[in-house]
Amino acid sequence: MNQETIDRLDTIGQQLHDRALALSQSKSQEGQDYALMMSALATLATAVRTLDDNVTRLDGPKGIGAAGS
Repeated sequence: MNQETIDRLDTIGQQLHDRALALSQSKSQEGQDYALMMSALATLATAVRTLDDNVTRLDGPKGIGAAGS
């Protein structure tokens, strides 16, 4: 992934987390359901970001292996 995509993932994940936190205070079941879904999406965005970090570390520095291809 390029840096722009990573930055977008970070931003979207944080926005989802913030919105989920606000919705979790909702009295309605629907609001709480939306909060749960947004929280799951924020967690997914974090997991994708972490996976990219791990793949980059395993791939090695540019110029060696797949990163340099």
